[in-house]
Amino acid sequence: MSQAHYARIADLYDQFVQTDYDVAFFIQEARRVNAEVLELMAGTGRLSVPMLESGIPLTCLDYSAEMLNNLEVKLQDHQLKASVHLADVRHFDLGRQFQQIILPFQAFPEITQRADQLKALQSIHKHLTADGEFICTLHNPVTRVKSVDEQLRLIARHNQPDDGQMLVWLLQRYHPEKQVVEVLEFFEIYDQQGTLTNKLFSPLEFHLMKKAYFEELIHQAGFDVIQLYGDYHYNPFDEAHSPFMIWILKP
Repeated sequence: MSQAHYARIADLYDQFVQTDYDVAFFIQEARRVNAEVLELMAGTGRLSVPMLESGIPLTCLDYSAEMLNNLEVKLQDHQLKASVHLADVRHFDLGRQFQQIILPFQAFPEITQRADQLKALQSIHKHLTADGEFICTLHNPVTRVKSVDEQLRLIARHNQPDDGQMLVWLLQRYHPEKQVVEVLEFFEIYDQQGTLTNKLFSPLEFHLMKKAYFEELIHQAGFDVIQLYGDYHYNPFDEAHSPFMIWILKP
């Protein structure tokens, strides 16, 4: 997993990760269940804050103290309340169960070892009510691997408070023998004169899980499939074209 990565980039994360393409989906799913939701690998609250603002009671869990510190600041700034826990998704114990558990933003594949993946799913299963559901989001490896070209690319450019800029560069490499994508992230901070004032490099990895692989894994952990969507607009999964695999699972 990528704990060291998020410790390094926690204070930069919200500047270059500003997407909201999945927010409406998770709000709608939470409202359908109408119960407190457990959000795993919640990070700095990219999804947590809009869900809480929509009136959804939320428990947030992440293994990065640095990311959760930023979430706590956001909760205070927005006058929101959530139960926040520093814990590893592979072996956590909150002493209670939830009607709905979500693991958004295709974060589960950052657990790259099968034994750890199974431990995480078993921990999640333990925290789910008998009639509850678990929403797990994955990349579709068939389409995701097409963007892995081993080229250094500028993916974000953001203004800084001192009129400087932050540039974010990305280089991705696919290791087919492990079915793992190695991601190298480079952050450059420039002042208003264009002088480089800081540069940071941080690597992470994620597992491109094939559909059959994940099906075997979830069945081993005691889950059945309710639904599999290919995007956040509820379209059926199409292996050749869908960007994601959005699994709705039950015990």
